[in-house]
Amino acid sequence: MGFQPDERLLSRFAEPVAWLTTVTPTNRPAPRPVWFVFDGEALIVFSSSRAAKVRHIRANPNVSFNFNTDAGGGDVYVISGKAEFVEGIAASTTPGYLEKYEKMYEGIGLDKSSFDAAYDLGIRITPERFWAL
Repeated sequence: MGFQPDERLLSRFAEPVAWLTTVTPTNRPAPRPVWFVFDGEALIVFSSSRAAKVRHIRANPNVSFNFNTDAGGGDVYVISGKAEFVEGIAASTTPGYLEKYEKMYEGIGLDKSSFDAAYDLGIRITPERFWAL
């Protein structure tokens, strides 16, 4: 059967920022804000191959992925899953990624090519389950 997001969760995938939490070597959670797209089966994130989250995932692929809550602390969604690295993909060629984020690149001092170079590693997060409040 696999991961079956409900309509509310599907609508959250339009949000620009979510939180990817990895586990450090000392078993501490390490949340980081990320840009992402949902490809219908998995969440796709791009990272610098030198980032701490990459080292964490190499050691332990179990991750969680969550969205900001509403102002009152409601509308909670947390997804648990497994992360893996995807070779040979780039943000500029991943369906939906440029449409969602290219206008934001300038705000971090990058363009399409420099973003691809800086965030050179694709991470595919395969959801296993989610919970919501």
